[in-house]
Amino acid sequence: MPSMFLSCTTKSLILRGIRQKVGNFFPQSTQQRSLNFTFSRRGEFSTYRVMDEEDMTTILQGFDAYNQIFNSLQEEIDDASKRYRTVIDIQDTPNRGRGLFAARSFSKGDEVMIAKALKSIPRNSHTVQTGFDEHVFIDLPARFINHSCNGNVGIQDNDVGAYDFFALRNISEGDELLWDYESSENEVKGFDTCTCGSPKCRGSVGGFAKHGEQIKKQYGKYYANYLK
Repeated sequence: MPSMFLSCTTKSLILRGIRQKVGNFFPQSTQQRSLNFTFSRRGEFSTYRVMDEEDMTTILQGFDAYNQIFNSLQEEIDDASKRYRTVIDIQDTPNRGRGLFAARSFSKGDEVMIAKALKSIPRNSHTVQTGFDEHVFIDLPARFINHSCNGNVGIQDNDVGAYDFFALRNISEGDELLWDYESSENEVKGFDTCTCGSPKCRGSVGGFAKHGEQIKKQYGKYYANYLK
């Protein structure tokens, strides 16, 4: 088992590796000079505590999945914005990093976007769960969608390794697209207190294992197949 306490030299090497790997993909302001490394989890800024070399490896595997396609995060954003022009806008939010916003109205049941799995990797705060032992790194724009305990989009499994997103109710142009992470994640750790702000907020994001009955009642068919 990897040591949970790293030497100063090892810490320095890990942090140097982070900055070298993700410098092109995340703004300098999101990098901290400590073992607490802040990044955008999908769209939401989160703090990840690097505990050991194994944790670091899983993060870098995710970055490598799209480092082979794009030279920078902005290049990937530009590509997604072009593909979803007039459908979805990627914008900064006041307090949750980047988010997705409707560039047109959607009616209940409309397909909003398709998420493609870029790579299957061990679970980390960047991945989406598609099976009890399967976690994938998905493409943009879906990777930037923020969480709500009362999501306005829901998911169904697709044939490209991830999920299609559908409007759960009518969505107006300019509305933020929000998805309930517990509809795909069996267990979620590190979100002891949920700050989604919804009147229906459950208070924490623990995953389907914790709130499964509520998820089934709330979203009907719009949650991951492996949880059914």
